[in-house]
Amino acid sequence: MLTTFDRYLLGRMLHTFAVFFIATYGLYIVIDLFSNIDEFQMAAQAAADAARKAGHPWSDQQVLFSMTRRIARYYTWHLSDFFELAGPLLITVSAVAVLGLMEKHHESHPVLAAGIPAFRLLKPLLLAALLLNAVLVLNQEAVMPTLAISLQTPRGQDHTRRQNVIPVYDYSNHMMHIDGESVSVEERRLDDANFYLPEEYAPNGCTLRAESAVYLSRTERHPAGWLLQNLTGVFDPQQLSQEGRTRIIPRPNGKDVFIVSDVSFDQLYEQGRNPRLLSSLELVQRIRSPATGSPAARQQSLALHARVARPILSLLSIAIALPLVLRRESRGLIVNMAVCGMVLAAVFALTQGSLLAGSAGLLRPDVAAWLPILVSGTTSAWAAGYVQT
Repeated sequence: MLTTFDRYLLGRMLHTFAVFFIATYGLYIVIDLFSNIDEFQMAAQAAADAARKAGHPWSDQQVLFSMTRRIARYYTWHLSDFFELAGPLLITVSAVAVLGLMEKHHESHPVLAAGIPAFRLLKPLLLAALLLNAVLVLNQEAVMPTLAISLQTPRGQDHTRRQNVIPVYDYSNHMMHIDGESVSVEERRLDDANFYLPEEYAPNGCTLRAESAVYLSRTERHPAGWLLQNLTGVFDPQQLSQEGRTRIIPRPNGKDVFIVSDVSFDQLYEQGRNPRLLSSLELVQRIRSPATGSPAARQQSLALHARVARPILSLLSIAIALPLVLRRESRGLIVNMAVCGMVLAAVFALTQGSLLAGSAGLLRPDVAAWLPILVSGTTSAWAAGYVQT
């Protein structure tokens, strides 16, 4: 049960986080808008020119309103993205700020004089951190996957543009090579598609070219795969091997071909492969997919482990901060805050370095994600001896 002082610290922690988040996001908007306002202006002017050609002249006020609307929409969408990036760090900074204010106003002295250990103060701070991490999880698992297309829309644009294709190999189809000219994100379509059939499917090897290709998810009527629409080259089904005929299925119209594959549309362009835009369930499905290569599986596994480890690392960071800010023997609050900041900066640097090593393949994904937890736990045990009594 929370005491009055617990509720006071809990409210102060949440209030401090809200102030820091609003301030940092406002600063981000100012800097980003100052650097990229031309993109919003050009998009609004292009919309005005299109309206004038259609016989609907726009006034200068309408152009200004259109630009303002585009700015508001863009930064509203990216609020969740910024929260995902800055949220974990701001939780720790907020806890340090609350501890610093408490020490500055000597609010911990009555608690210690009553014989209550200083670590009792961790209860409301850790509870606030858990609540904020729960919001982070909700944002990561529900909000960002829903806004994935909006988060990929360039500044000032109403819709996502075409993006360049990142060629991939389908490991479930004997390294079938999938490529194309571009992808239409909103329509989820691969244009000028090229599917190179390996020798296991076509003894002499061949490439299927089509005007477009659409990924179809698994249903009761058909497996997952790509529907190639309007083939542009010559394709003879008789050239397929026995195994190839089970995976390459021509349609009766003679223009379309269905290829069984577990390579989804999102794996063909850079932003669609971003683990931050995928829920944990989607990451698990990607990792287990036989079409996923080992480099991509390593990145996705690392992202999944990092998500699980992040709340624990946040709680350990607060456990490290309390004894360093409320030190038993110190030369003043400023020195305590400086020492705490350096220790937490070292933990943050270790975390980022470990994730980079895991991304580069120098460490296993699970080791890279959980090594900072081990170090942070050891550091919190070391710092515990410095707390006020």
